[in-house]
Formats: sequence, structure tokens, C-alpha cells
Amino acid sequence: MWLLSVDTTSKDASVALLCASRLVALVAPVADEQHSVQLFRNIQQALAEAGIALCDLDVYAVASGPGAFTALRVGLTVIKGLAEVHNKPVVPVSVLEAVAESASADGLLVPLVDAYRGQIFAGLYEKKDGELTRRGPEFVLILEDFLARLEVDGVQPGSSTLVSPQMKRWAARLDATPFATSRRESISPVLAEAVARRAEKKLARGETVDALRLEANYVRCSDAELLWKGK
Repeated sequence: MWLLSVDTTSKDASVALLCASRLVALVAPVADEQHSVQLFRNIQQALAEAGIALCDLDVYAVASGPGAFTALRVGLTVIKGLAEVHNKPVVPVSVLEAVAESASADGLLVPLVDAYRGQIFAGLYEKKDGELTRRGPEFVLILEDFLARLEVDGVQPGSSTLVSPQMKRWAARLDATPFATSRRESISPVLAEAVARRAEKKLARGETVDALRLEANYVRCSDAELLWKGK
């Protein structure tokens, strides 16, 4: 089975191609080009490395967000178009899910992704024997507010691992919180392979959508605030 995955939720846009769980191609950006300029070229490069064509693909996977609005829409629009033309299923994968999937640690995982404007996208997952389970909603909040939220929900700093492609960016702020004692894991910002790996597991459970039902996962601030107040 050939699976093509795309992540355009950040400046580190990437494309991965898997065949029967084996990574055949991984294409990451090499220049500061707009996603709309480089995405098709990167897809073609991945296909060329594998020696296959678009019509040979069995399923698509895409990072559905959260992320930068315009960048996120590029990947979703391209995958939606390809899936519709070739009548193939799509597996949408949360970026936070992909970050948690990338972690080498088991147990409670706290994926953190830069949302800019001083905020983060964040969530809580648990990994056991390679299986990943979401333990609550995804948020866009100020880092310190999110960590305070975790404490209210009973998550102890010593029992969780913070995971992020931008871990160095948060180090000083984390050191000033009770979560200074939490384990930290820095991962690659190139997430297309993690999206693909997660998509394989979701595909095995039948968690696919058709092109017309593919939607972005924006995690709007207003949603996060409502969830916060509702607790």
C-alpha cells in the first residue's frame, strides 16, 4: 500500500511516502519558498524517488492543523484535490498528534507547537505500547496558562513528558513554572513522516474521510477559552 503524506502547517513543510510501513521518500524544504510554490514539486520528487505515479497511490494523509491559516490551507487544498480526482481516501492527522507520535517516550505526553503571538498549540496524549490516545481537547493558549490548566486537571509535572519541535524556544519560560522538572524531548520540525506513521494506524481502524469531508483543525482561540471556562 502506497501512502503519501503532506504537512504544510508550519514553515517546515514536508512530504513523505510510505509503502507497507517502509519510508521510501521524505522531502523537506530547502529554501524559503511559499508552500504553494514548492508543494507540487516536492510531491513529484517523492514520487520520482519511488518510481511511481499519482495514480499508484492508495491513500493520502495530511496534517489537518492546527497551524498557520494560509499555510495549512495549502496542504489541505492540494490533498483534497488529488483525493477527489483519483477517488482515494484521506486520513487527517492533528499536528499535535504527529508531535506526540514522534516522541520516543511512553506515558503522558504534552505536545507543544508554536502558535505565534506568544501562544502555543497544545494537548495531552498518552502513549502505551506504541498506541497513542488523546486525553483531552487541544488548545491555543499562552504557555503558562496551559501548564496551569494541566495542574488543575491533575497532571503532575514529574509524570509527563513535554514534546516540541521548538523546545529550545520554551526552555526559559518552562524553567519558571512547576513543569521545570518535567522531562523534555525535542523532535524534528519535519513532521510528514510522523503524520504518515500516525495515518497508518488510523487507517487500520478505518478512520478515513473522503475528499469532500476533509476539514481543517484550526483550534480557534475562542474555542479554547470556552473549554477553559466550561471546566
